[in-house]
Parts: sequence; C-alpha cells; structure tokens
Amino acid sequence: MIILEGQYYDGRRPTAVLARMEFTGREAILTSGRTSERYPVNRLNVSPRIGKTDRFIALPNGGQFQCADHVFLGSLLQVSPSEGPVAWLEERWGVALAGVALIACILLAGYFYGLPAAAERIAVRIPVETEQALGRQTLDWLDEQGWFLPTNLDKNTRESVKHGFDRLRSGLPLKNYYQLEFRASRIMGANAFALPGGAIVITDDMVKAAKSPEEVLAVLAHEIGHVELRHTLRSVLQNSVVAVAAAAITSDAASLSVAVAGLPVLVAQTKYSREFEAAADEYAFKLLKRKGYSTAAFASLMERLAKKHEQEERAFAYVSTHPVTAERVKRARAAAQE
Repeated sequence: MIILEGQYYDGRRPTAVLARMEFTGREAILTSGRTSERYPVNRLNVSPRIGKTDRFIALPNGGQFQCADHVFLGSLLQVSPSEGPVAWLEERWGVALAGVALIACILLAGYFYGLPAAAERIAVRIPVETEQALGRQTLDWLDEQGWFLPTNLDKNTRESVKHGFDRLRSGLPLKNYYQLEFRASRIMGANAFALPGGAIVITDDMVKAAKSPEEVLAVLAHEIGHVELRHTLRSVLQNSVVAVAAAAITSDAASLSVAVAGLPVLVAQTKYSREFEAAADEYAFKLLKRKGYSTAAFASLMERLAKKHEQEERAFAYVSTHPVTAERVKRARAAAQE
C-alpha cells in the first residue's frame, strides 16, 4: 500500500484541507477529515514533474490532490505523455548547458555565415528601382535633418569630377542607375558613401582633401564597388533580420517599429564589414586599372585621411565608416605594381 500525505482542493472552494491518499491495487482512497472517497486508479491524472515542486493529481469529481513528488506517481496516467523525457532533461544541468551552447553556436553560425549568404541571394533578386526608393528617402532625410548642405564647390570642379565619374561607370551593369551628389557638411567632414539604388554622395571636404583628380576617382571607384556588389542593401537586410530576431526574443515590438522607422539613419551610419570593404577595394582596384588610373592614389589618400582622423576625431569621417588598415593600403600599393 502506498500512502501520500497532502492537501485536497474540492474544486468548489479556493482553500485546501489536509488529506491523505491511499493506493490499494486498482483503487485510490482519498481521506480528508471524516470524509472518504474512492476512485479508480486508471481515472487519475498526474501533473508533469517540474524540479522538486509538488505535483497535482486530478480527480474525476473535478477536485485535485496536492502532494510532494513520489516515485510511485510515475506509474500513474500522466497529463503530458512526454513528461518522462522532459523531467529527465530538467534534472541534468549538463544537458541543459550543452543545449544552450548548441543553440548559441547555431545562432552565431547563422549570423556570421547563413545570414550574409541569404542576404546576398535576396539582394540580387530585388529590383534596383525598389532599392532607389530607399536611397532617395535616405538622402532626403539627411538633407532635411541638416546633415548636408548645398555644395560650395565651383562648377568647373564639379564638372571635372562628374566627367571622371561618368568614365568610371561607363560599361558597368548598373551604369544607368548612378547619380553623383555633391554636398557640404559640417557633420560628415571629408566623406563619401553609396546609397541604395546607385546614388553616391561625396562631400566638399573630401574633394578638397584629395591632392589630385585620381584620388577623388579612387574614392568614387570604391563606392561604385559597394553599389555594384549591393553591399548597402545586403547590410540593411542583415540588420533588419537581426532587429526582427531581437524583437521576437525580447517580445519588444516597439524596438522593431523604431528599427523600421529609422531605416534612413541605419543606411547613413552603415559600417561595412571587413569582407565588404575588401570586396569593394578589389572591385575598385580592377576598375581603376581598367580605366587607366593608378591604385596608388587610393593608398595615398587613405593614409592622409587616417592621419587627419586621428587628429580631429570626427565621428562621421570617412575613416569611421571605412576603417583604414595597413593591409588595405598595402593591397592598394601592390595592385599599382601589377
């Protein structure tokens, strides 16, 4: 005979009374005070095991008997058919930690490998016209917020840069979508960046920082590389998936709304990965050489901008969004020797 001590809830009142349940073969006898009731064992249902907490036996009359966990309860009908395996897993910290580690590895692999691969495949399937809408929205927002001001470059300088830019884009797959925008900026300093859909913005300070037309074209060639390889759109896609995942995990829909509403800011502040920067560099080196320009101009300008950035510490300088490394400069100079 198995005897369990516990509390009885009759299903009509919220309070419990002390009770005991005796199991004799196929019958269970519940005794509370002077009251005694009998139930067939095969009509009892036991709640799942959760650590060392009490368990509940659901009775046919709608009542419940609460008692401490007991090995005998495992032989009764379980509310959850999978209670056994679940309880086994809950009691083993090593399995739980291994599961957490496995999930973390899957998430990291998805973030560093799966997500970039998926974004690359999706980006090439999105029409450039759709991408242009985001680019225009971003540029309009930057103008409205005062990040940019009308250019102060004289017409001859702008025409000279445009002529070189037209030569660079000639024959490229997206040549008809390019739009070169000149802007002055007290915030961005010497900067240039590509927007989705083919718009490339270059600031007055960047043009003035260059000591030759080739250095300006070297920067523009790099930004063309970002456009042709759809880097901005791919970055937006990747960051959007991360925002959706974060909102799902934290159950914070507001964060997702902010992320969507802040797409122009996201695009403006995009910091490309090292892989993107290296790919854009290689694209620019090949493009410059094909058009008859030396990649040494790119290396010289990058070194000067890096040195200037260290002195001024401007938050949105070109070096902030396109970090200059010795390896990038080395590759540019090596390309010039080929």
